[in-house]
Amino acid sequence: MPPKQNKETEDEPKIQAIVLADSFQTRFMPLTSVKPRCLLPLANVPLIEYTLEFLAQSSIVDEVYIMCCSHADQIQEYIDESKWVNLSSPFKKIQTIPSKESRSVGDAMRDIDSRGLITGDFILISGDVVTNVDITKVLEDHKKYKQSDRDYICTMVLTQAAPMHRSRSNIEPACFIMDKATNRCLYYQDLPPINGKKTSVNIDPEVLEDIGEFEVNNSLIDCHVDICTATVPTIFQENFDYQTLRSDFVKGVLGSDLLKKHIYSYITTDQYSARVESWQTYDGICQDVLERWCYPIVPERNLLEDQTYTYGSQHIYKENDVILSQSCKLQSCVVIGKDSFIGDHTEIQNSVVGRSCKIGNNVVVENSYIWDGAIIEDGCIIRHAIVANDAIIRKNVILNPGSVIGFGVVIDENVIVANNVRIIKNPIRSATSSTLISSEEEDEDEDKVEDDEFDVPSRVVSEMALRDPNVVGYNGLGFLYEDDEDSQGGNGGIVYEMAELNLSDSSIASSAITVHHTNKKKKRTHSSASGFVSEDEGESFDIEAIATVERAMENNHDLDTAMLELNTLRMSMNVTYHEVRESSCLAMVKRVNHFVDTDTLGVKNAAEKIFRQWGKMFERQVFDDEDQVDLLLILQNICHKLDAEYKALLFGCIAVVLYDIDILDDENIIAWWNSEESKNVPEIREKIAKWIEMLMADSSDEGSEEEDSEEE
Repeated sequence: MPPKQNKETEDEPKIQAIVLADSFQTRFMPLTSVKPRCLLPLANVPLIEYTLEFLAQSSIVDEVYIMCCSHADQIQEYIDESKWVNLSSPFKKIQTIPSKESRSVGDAMRDIDSRGLITGDFILISGDVVTNVDITKVLEDHKKYKQSDRDYICTMVLTQAAPMHRSRSNIEPACFIMDKATNRCLYYQDLPPINGKKTSVNIDPEVLEDIGEFEVNNSLIDCHVDICTATVPTIFQENFDYQTLRSDFVKGVLGSDLLKKHIYSYITTDQYSARVESWQTYDGICQDVLERWCYPIVPERNLLEDQTYTYGSQHIYKENDVILSQSCKLQSCVVIGKDSFIGDHTEIQNSVVGRSCKIGNNVVVENSYIWDGAIIEDGCIIRHAIVANDAIIRKNVILNPGSVIGFGVVIDENVIVANNVRIIKNPIRSATSSTLISSEEEDEDEDKVEDDEFDVPSRVVSEMALRDPNVVGYNGLGFLYEDDEDSQGGNGGIVYEMAELNLSDSSIASSAITVHHTNKKKKRTHSSASGFVSEDEGESFDIEAIATVERAMENNHDLDTAMLELNTLRMSMNVTYHEVRESSCLAMVKRVNHFVDTDTLGVKNAAEKIFRQWGKMFERQVFDDEDQVDLLLILQNICHKLDAEYKALLFGCIAVVLYDIDILDDENIIAWWNSEESKNVPEIREKIAKWIEMLMADSSDEGSEEEDSEEE
């Protein structure tokens, strides 16, 4: 608990805090099908405790609202039984807010605004943050920016870290461009997943006008701690496209010509701040806690009221009533909870053992996390793995790196669990594939279930077909859990190859801070007297046109205004309507791709959302039958070049929407189908073949009716 507040502190104005307990992700599946991420233990302390302790230490927060989506009842029960509701709590008010309809951070922020919870400045923080940052210093900067800049809305807390730091996420790297004089954030861009290749940052040169010196930085840890003004929830409310906090809200605000709001950063180099957003960061942050890098957040701080940890040499932390055999070896960085037993000749290193765990003889545990009530029998080898509460690992089992053994799972004797295998006790069947999903994931993706197939009935897989004795053994209990990330070869384990990380500043070429277009264009004829549109002019138009459509979608501009801007641009650069259609399609498909890749919407819903609203732009770009076929060929080429498994499904969904809003008619869709160009994309043809058959049948019926009418 924080120290008592002195009179000077009490006189300071208090602010509110919003804790986002839900991550709106499924990276910790299957464990989060049973328990929310914010209640998963890190060094034997639920993650949300680190967040609440940080807020309590600040002594400036008096009201805390915890926004809950998944497992809201568990979070409510935990808070009701915690020290935070006692009379000695530093918070005047702490309340959980169930928000079961929320599917993203944006939804949660809109819910907050609708409830009228925010009365002034507030801290917005995730429920999985571990930090020792002095928030009072951030608040001082916040007040300074608020007084000097009337367009200021929030300050982001960022931590400067080494390129290979283990607490840096290799899943969502990002680049920030800052005004070096003021720390105002000028531009934000997500970077592609780390693969060792160089990448570039695309930025409008106008953003850097009147900026004396700026800094491009991709070596920052973003733990999602922000101090915001009351304007922030309102901006989310007015922009329903804003789903994520950074790639939608921050990028959208910084790029909006209408909002004209400013976001600043507080960059710390000597304090610790990180977010548990993946298995990799879970492992890295836990090791940082054990090695005391985030002091005073250390195990012997005993954040839970009934904890009794003491600190020993070589970073060994033990609670009371731990039984250790004389011949067992606890090497460096080990935590052992109350009432746990460690058998003879067992070796434990860089690992956490929860309460009431039983670890037998001759067991090796390295860089692993054994949660409360787990049983590890004799002769087991566990490396870089997680064993959840009440799981039982029978004799001579080997858990290879990346293994995740779910709550209550039983692994039979002599089983070898392969790398990055995740096992769940009770299977939940997907309606669209043999993949096991949890109730949490099923709820989050309720609208996405139908997206895996285009006009194909869903499949139900036999439960017994999913139970493989080779996974848990004949007397074991558990089922293999797989998700889309696994099937695509994603690394879901807590182990990651350091060679794959390339996070140094040199990975962003300094010469790449320019607007460029990678699609090479051939010279194109035009009906005007000029005769040709040069390649440079064509590429310049593509860049400007795509940016125009993107701005319109991101800021929800009026459709007529967007079409007028495009037409003005077309006439000023003297290009054909083919180029206009091509740029419009590229921008819209890119937007759909963003929703799908960030798990905000499924393919069908994303295509429906974007093309039903913005597809009406084609009313002023498509004028005859030839234009309709050309539009389909453009979409065909764009979708075919996508590096995504859903590209054929995406084309079909877009075509259906454009047909539904009368941009395309059935005769021209059939004409495209019969063209030689369409035969070059067999996967797309296969996906929409049934729909084309229906269109042909309807067209044939209409033709017959017309003939009968003429005969009469």
